[in-house]
Amino acid sequence: MIGGLRAAGACVALALARLAVADPAPLPAPLAALALSPAEVEQWNEGLALETRESFAASNRHYEALANAHPDSDFLAWHVARNHWRRGERLPIDAKEERRAAFAAAREWAERSLAQDPRCGECVFWTVVSIGRLATTQGVLTSARVAAPMADLFERGIALAPTSRDNEWNTTLGNLYFAAAAFYRVLPEGAWSEALLGVRGDKDRALDYIDRAIAISPMRVDYQVERGVVLTCIGVERNDPSALERGRRAFEGARKLPHLLGTDTIDQQSAELLLAKPERACGYQRDGFIDAYRVKQADAH
Repeated sequence: MIGGLRAAGACVALALARLAVADPAPLPAPLAALALSPAEVEQWNEGLALETRESFAASNRHYEALANAHPDSDFLAWHVARNHWRRGERLPIDAKEERRAAFAAAREWAERSLAQDPRCGECVFWTVVSIGRLATTQGVLTSARVAAPMADLFERGIALAPTSRDNEWNTTLGNLYFAAAAFYRVLPEGAWSEALLGVRGDKDRALDYIDRAIAISPMRVDYQVERGVVLTCIGVERNDPSALERGRRAFEGARKLPHLLGTDTIDQQSAELLLAKPERACGYQRDGFIDAYRVKQADAH
């Protein structure tokens, strides 16, 4: 269970915009509608340039000032949430308090954006991955409590079909499908999971979601690796040689793709490991392997 939440957050892949900053693009429509002053436009462009350079804290000094000046803007609020989440993902695993603070801030801003517009798909996405990542920093019991709400948010976000994209390979909808696939893959499928957590795993749903993500961005290493993981997990659990072979081909294909993200090397190394040890696929997450069934024992006490 805890791995499902972590995978849903971590496997989002930390996709970053590759935007030209020397010649700022026209303002996005939600910002243009705010009739920003010239100084505010400059502030947005400076924040965007810093975000592109992965200076997330510095970027947010600009974004948060704008968001506080325009408290009704869900667009600005979810951008602040995204920066906090990405900063948290960049911190070392053992920097627990700093990570918790970053994910807590991400959740606060994401929920603020969602309150401003309940039909904002991007707001739903950053809310669900922030909840998941924050829960995994707080322990198994917290993770168990948010499983069902996360499942509801995934389905709500998918139904809203968010349209924002940084480029051809980084879209909110693709990342939403990707995170949902990891979530449903790692959750245990037994009836006890639904009784205890309010939701159970579903490998077939996970496969459907990752296939949808790949249909949007087939060049993503992390998407292809996740497809290999889902298929290999199905093959292992159901003793299905066909699924195992399809998983093997997905891993082989992922090894040949060019890098787009800073995490692609890690994902390709994971593909190598899972080719050698397919039995570990069901508990795969980028920062380790988990035994999801331990959650049943932990939460029963």
